Amino acid sequence: MAEYKGIDVSAWQGAIDWDTVANYGMGFAILRITEAGNVIDSCFEKNYSGCQKHNIPTGAYKYSYAMTVAEIQSEARKVVEVLNGRKLQYPVWLDLEWNNQRSLGAEQIHKLAEAFEKIITAAGYKFGIYCNVDWYLNVICSHLKKYDFWIARYPASDNGTLQERLRPDFGVGWQYSSKAKIPGISGTVDRNVFYKDYAESKKQEGGTDVDKEIEKVILIAKNEEGYLEKKSNNQLDNKTANAGSANYTKYWRDIKPDYQGQPWCAAFISWCFMKAFGLDNAKKLLKHWPYVYCPTLGKLFTRNANPKIGDVVIFYHNGMFTHTGLVTAVIGDRFYTIEGNTSGASGIIANGGGVCAKSYLNSQMPGTKFCTPDYSIVSNAVNKPSDINKIPSNTIQTGEKYMFNPETVKAGDKNTSVLLLQEILRARGFKGKNGKALKLTWAADVNTIYALKAYQESRKEVLEVDGICGPATWKDLIAI
Repeated sequence: MAEYKGIDVSAWQGAIDWDTVANYGMGFAILRITEAGNVIDSCFEKNYSGCQKHNIPTGAYKYSYAMTVAEIQSEARKVVEVLNGRKLQYPVWLDLEWNNQRSLGAEQIHKLAEAFEKIITAAGYKFGIYCNVDWYLNVICSHLKKYDFWIARYPASDNGTLQERLRPDFGVGWQYSSKAKIPGISGTVDRNVFYKDYAESKKQEGGTDVDKEIEKVILIAKNEEGYLEKKSNNQLDNKTANAGSANYTKYWRDIKPDYQGQPWCAAFISWCFMKAFGLDNAKKLLKHWPYVYCPTLGKLFTRNANPKIGDVVIFYHNGMFTHTGLVTAVIGDRFYTIEGNTSGASGIIANGGGVCAKSYLNSQMPGTKFCTPDYSIVSNAVNKPSDINKIPSNTIQTGEKYMFNPETVKAGDKNTSVLLLQEILRARGFKGKNGKALKLTWAADVNTIYALKAYQESRKEVLEVDGICGPATWKDLIAI
């Protein structure tokens, strides 16, 4: 899953040098629009203009002081008035965390949020809710959780960095720091990561089969982030144990063990494609197996100067093609990657020893090329016209016309229906053994089945608790 990093700002940051911020690279900016008393944030206009000048996707947030429906309607109308039809890519986020509001109770907060949402969406803007983990779990009612949530969570010892251990397993966005430092802002600033690209959401709705296959390989690559090469053949499957600088990895072990100990940035790409699509399809997609030597890779593909999501990037550095990665997102001039055998340091780092998420300004990388595998090779054929009446016998038919036909899921299955099940269970707050958050793995592992049984148990008046997601369970999951 692609991630998009950005900031949220207000008059607290003072005058922002948006030229510098944009050059640093900014996936989005969410701007405070009004403050107490429905007064316009004194920096909103300058911040909005700065974002527009540099094509930074923009949203807005409103910290509410409303205690009644009438008061929050007034706040919403003021927001719409200030926006005055101006374009926002990201939602208008409603913050209902004023301490006085907590005493209202979940039902009244539900009414306030719904009243605000109606006015915002009627004006043509997207709507979402911002809150911390405590409010999400203990104050926000289940009826509101159908909306997009932006979750705040950072440690008491906040130093501006993303603390992976605190990543919430709910919400479409995470405010991970309130004390970050970036060029162009004199003080501290909130940093965020979103998992939904609102700037591209219209294009992605009801995505094609090719889009889904691209997401599959990106997800596999993202799950490897943090892996460190080993000093020997021991503990190859552990992300951080036995770390060294001898180029031993599970990637070489799984695709060409004879090459163990050699640089592995391209081997990482091969491994991700093999895990996503199987060995035979990976060979077809990458045109050579294994895809291992960067200086000659460009000969295998039609090369493009501009990146697209799912492209293999071949970095040109010091007069040669020297490193490679997978493009996970593109926002304006900036493209985002997952790379093997690199480091988190800025710039092109070959033979850096780890799997890292990185980003670059394409305009500052002359010679770097982008190669697009033919994902139609592995796209789902069930939706092609010739196959429209050939739905497998184990595919669920409930009578409703869903955009998907999920298959029965049982322990050990590996397919897109498993991923859909995991996504729904996560969204409903169900976890694996010992409270372990469900990972989107595409495989019906022990934690997936545990969470499924917990869901069935919660609905035992209508469902059998058997750990199998068949027609009845699917219908129940989709309907709720």
